Amino acid sequence: MTITESTVEIVTPTGPMRAIVFQPAEAGRKFPGLVLFSEIFQITGPIKRTGAYLAGNGYVVVVPEIYHELEPVGTVLPYDQAGADAGNANKTKKELSSYDSDARSCLDYLKQHPECTG
Repeated sequence: MTITESTVEIVTPTGPMRAIVFQPAEAGRKFPGLVLFSEIFQITGPIKRTGAYLAGNGYVVVVPEIYHELEPVGTVLPYDQAGADAGNANKTKKELSSYDSDARSCLDYLKQHPECTG
């Protein structure tokens, strides 16, 4: 299945959150939605490939930057000790409630997405 990839900004209670949306390219059809949270390194190559794979199987997939409150837009932490240290520090700095509000914001985005069944 052919897919498309786009970058969107999702409004959250803790500020704007960049996300990548992968979706089937079939016009006139609606697909179920998924939120794909990344590992501590944010939206890395393997996470993008997973989002694309899921979209290729018939889903609208939203992949948010999980540390949007803590890192500059577009930050991908490297797969090395410094990246692991930064990701592990970020996962404890981020308020626990903001993980939930980020997920809710992604789900709300999917509910209004014209090619998503919700």
